[in-house]
Amino acid sequence: MVDSARSGSIVEQTIHPDPTPKQRGGLGAAACRFLWLLPALVLACVCARALELFAGMQVGTTFHDAVRIVGLAIRQDVLSLARYLPGLFLVSLPFLLIRSRRGCFWSLGITWSLLVLVQVFLAQYFLTARVPLGADLFAYSWRDIRETVSAGARPDATAIAAFLLPVACLWSLLAWLIRRPWFTPSLRTTLAVFAAALLALFAAPVRFEQRAETEDAYNLALDKAAYFFDDSLGYFARPQAKDAASVTAGGGAASEADAAAAFQYLDPRYPFLRVEQTPDVLGPHFTIRAGQPPNLVFVIVEGLGRSFSGPDAALGSFTPFLDSLAGRSLYWDNFLAVQGRTFAVLPSLFGSLPFGDNGFSALGERMPARADTLLSVLKGQGYHLKFYGGTDLDFDNERSFLQRQGVEVLVGDGDYGPGYVRSPGTTSWGYADHELLSLALARENRDTPQPYVSVIQTITMHTPYTFPGQARYEQRFEQRLDALGVDAQQKDAYRAYRNIYASILYTDDALRRFFDEAKRDPAYQNTIFIVTGDHRLPEIPMSTRIDRYHVPFYIFSPLLKAPARSKAVSSHFDVAPSLLAFLSHNYGIRTPRAVTWVGSGLDMAPYFRNLHDVPLKQTKTNLVDFVSGDWFLNQDTLYAMSDGMAIEPIHDDAALARVQARFARFRAANDRFAHDLALMPADAAQQLVAYRELERAAPAAPASAGVALAVRDVRTPALAHVGDLTVEVDFANAGSLPSAEFVPLIVLLSGDGRELSESYGAAMTLAPGQEVSLRLPVNSRGVPAGRYFLTVIPSDPKTGKSVGVGRHQIPVRLQD
Repeated sequence: MVDSARSGSIVEQTIHPDPTPKQRGGLGAAACRFLWLLPALVLACVCARALELFAGMQVGTTFHDAVRIVGLAIRQDVLSLARYLPGLFLVSLPFLLIRSRRGCFWSLGITWSLLVLVQVFLAQYFLTARVPLGADLFAYSWRDIRETVSAGARPDATAIAAFLLPVACLWSLLAWLIRRPWFTPSLRTTLAVFAAALLALFAAPVRFEQRAETEDAYNLALDKAAYFFDDSLGYFARPQAKDAASVTAGGGAASEADAAAAFQYLDPRYPFLRVEQTPDVLGPHFTIRAGQPPNLVFVIVEGLGRSFSGPDAALGSFTPFLDSLAGRSLYWDNFLAVQGRTFAVLPSLFGSLPFGDNGFSALGERMPARADTLLSVLKGQGYHLKFYGGTDLDFDNERSFLQRQGVEVLVGDGDYGPGYVRSPGTTSWGYADHELLSLALARENRDTPQPYVSVIQTITMHTPYTFPGQARYEQRFEQRLDALGVDAQQKDAYRAYRNIYASILYTDDALRRFFDEAKRDPAYQNTIFIVTGDHRLPEIPMSTRIDRYHVPFYIFSPLLKAPARSKAVSSHFDVAPSLLAFLSHNYGIRTPRAVTWVGSGLDMAPYFRNLHDVPLKQTKTNLVDFVSGDWFLNQDTLYAMSDGMAIEPIHDDAALARVQARFARFRAANDRFAHDLALMPADAAQQLVAYRELERAAPAAPASAGVALAVRDVRTPALAHVGDLTVEVDFANAGSLPSAEFVPLIVLLSGDGRELSESYGAAMTLAPGQEVSLRLPVNSRGVPAGRYFLTVIPSDPKTGKSVGVGRHQIPVRLQD
């Protein structure tokens, strides 16, 4: 009996390595058992992480950069494991208390397998979308989620291995550990580990900040499961707006001019309600014809980003037609979409409407009945409204929003009929852009005397990036690389996204055909075309945190007197106010006396400046970005902006506090609207008035002010010869004190970011408000012909470090 008992004790100790018999089967023993078996879960997560990093590393990433990303990933993962260790233990506790080895093994293995699969799914989502999934998951309906996942799902051997290998590692090591305990922690050691984990949970940062990395590299290094849980917890634990809150978007009191925002707010019960003050800045650029007001045609291009479209695009432009259109249009270089995904583009572009919790359209049937938009105002004054899309219009509640604005013609993927071909594959969103634009041209009523607004929303530049004739456009992609002068070493980095670049060329070609065909329409001569992106597609990695919002914006029309190019910052929020002011001033369209615009109108200044406060909603649940004056705020990090929407981190506590205060005012007003769903009183929507010049005033610059010493502009030749490159640089001091002494420094960089040369100008200082333009030679001797980048900074004469805000990633092309 003694031997039997001793034998059982040994088996029991093998299965449950408890320090003392008294603790066997209790909470302490379960905690010890958890640490004993935890390496199986850790190994599975390490395997999943290694596969993610291997698949997610950009082609052309240097060894040094790869080491930095892996090092940051290890730090993030260790921090996440420490913070979530108590939670993992609580999830595992019921199974650790099972005294049967078989029962413990199977129940724990299944539970941990589910956790590993969640981690792998989140990693695969990021590798597809290049954006980590957070609480925005909960802002979509199951129908929208199913459609998104099915459209983005492209299972292949690599993706299947990413799911199978980590789970295989988990079960293999778990089976080995549960039979052969290699480590039996004491209760004291276990308590010390959990005490450290609890300390990390409450005292450690949620994640490490690494400003020097690109946004894509930082997102790759994030622990995707920890990000998802942290963001979800923050979303569900967020404070709710209070009924008694009395706030306006500008922070001012009712019936009192808010000096900070230069808006006259009317009633704190309606936090966005203010007097309409938008001036007509577009009228001087147009030939005004008496009679029928012009037609408006909006083309909202899915995923169109400034980094790969337009003059001086950082990646080179893959939209040659739109580039030619820019030369014939009013064109804004520094234009912002106000959402990181499509969910808010219609309310922001046509209504300059606040977001609410998850985007205005997400309110569905709860959308306020009284909301003046460009569409509803024009509908009430004789305009015919039409919308054409290639997808399901119920996605993101677009159909509901458009119907509430009075749109009469709604065309979605169920309305195409014979003769139109869906995009190939079972995971497409619907009809590709050639089919969409052909249908829009065919359905336009060319003979109606009624003015109209037509809205066309494309889809091809979206995951899964499949479309008819794809092979032909992939060949044109190779030709485009040669036309852009991309050197052989850099071509592989572009080819990693071949299907995406091919889709951009395809959509650009579809737009070329659309505009060519539109010329045959008799209404063409009295039509204004507005083209913009809904946001920048994320799958081509983004270099900065503001890149996702930086989109082109064009206003083209045969009525234009001459093309013009603005470098001032404007956004989707500013479009509806300016178009209505233009129509009111020049064609007698009556506009609301009181409005709920978030924006204040387009800025046509030819130089870089920003007169706006622009809240930017990254996802449906993530409102953490804000632009004010020359500043960009992300979370609690402040960046200085410059031409090209270049951003540079700045340590300025006073400026940070001012920008945070302005952002807080907007968030408070937005929260109040989300709670009350009140935009304006019933009688306000009925008060339409004529344009009166004296009541319209351009917005003042935000009180958050601007950066003192900065590079305002850099002008490069379209094509220069090796060894003979000269650029023009504008330096400006916007501060109230003389600038520090600085030396103009120009760094020539290869396509992969290696420094090739440095060039200097003479040391100087600038008086308050002074601006100077310099012609500076750049040392380009000995480099081969090709595409390069410039960095220009005001540098300290002694240390070489920047003493102001520079410009980065300025493309330049050299030939022999």
